[in-house]
Amino acid sequence: MRKTLLITTLLLSFNGFCQSTQDCEKILKKEINLIPKDTVNLKRFVEDFSLLKNCGLDDGDIEVFSNGPVLGTILVELSSNKESDAKLTFQNLYDKVLQFKESEAYELTKTTILVSNELAKRPANIHNWNQDKILLEKLEVPSVFIDEFHNYLKEHSNPEKTYKQVFADFQEIKKSKKSETKPTEKEYDGIFKNAGNVDYDDLLNESIEFKKPLLLYFTGYASVNARKIEHYVLSDKTITEKLKNEFHFVNLYVDDRISLPENERIKSKTNGEFLKYVGQKHSELQKTKFNSNYQPYFVIIDKNGNIIKEQGYTTDIKIFEEFLTINE
Repeated sequence: MRKTLLITTLLLSFNGFCQSTQDCEKILKKEINLIPKDTVNLKRFVEDFSLLKNCGLDDGDIEVFSNGPVLGTILVELSSNKESDAKLTFQNLYDKVLQFKESEAYELTKTTILVSNELAKRPANIHNWNQDKILLEKLEVPSVFIDEFHNYLKEHSNPEKTYKQVFADFQEIKKSKKSETKPTEKEYDGIFKNAGNVDYDDLLNESIEFKKPLLLYFTGYASVNARKIEHYVLSDKTITEKLKNEFHFVNLYVDDRISLPENERIKSKTNGEFLKYVGQKHSELQKTKFNSNYQPYFVIIDKNGNIIKEQGYTTDIKIFEEFLTINE
């Protein structure tokens, strides 16, 4: 009896594995055909994408890559790199997803998106603060900011609202207070302005002319961690003043979709494909010049083109202030 039960269990497991393998092969062969503004087609695409769980992705992966900016960036890159008559399939998408999963930034990005999605659904109830605070800490939110929000929540606890809604109210209040004490807000906004299509040698020459080190900030519109470091660190008054006054600070967006002029569409040294967009040019610079492929990424360069310091993602103001301190 036990032997029969064991064999039956093994057969059921094997049949389930075979079914899963067949479903995986089926979805990978399927062509991706998204029509702009076609919500029905988009919904079907997201449903098809979720079937990649049969190919080894977990529920967390599906949730991360179903996030609009992340998936949108991948699809735009795939469609721009494919030949005009080539079909775009879920196999192409799956390969790109696996490549992104192997990057240094993936686990942090995954945690950020999953926790943010959870907070977007969770009621903002002060009685659950001890558990909810753990989620904020997972987002690597500075302790000072958590304490400020906790004090606000004590007076504005509302189980009918989610943390996303209460947090938005909290941000508006902080923003209005900041504008009252900081009349140069427009000047601050400008430090994150996309530099557009710029040349590295020209930027280096400009830094020499300004008699300031060149500080390149490789970022992206779809980078969750870039928005976090801008909000928690770069918006700090001391940091902002240093960036504006002590450096030639330049923002390079690696997902800028502005087309490059024909004479700049050179072949990439990393993948052999021709660069078509400004963002691809910036990404190529980051990979080949600084051997880095994650955002946010900061690098300080002296007048001779030598790297002085590098800094990745952090929400610790003291760490970033130390990065900006250059010993002569």
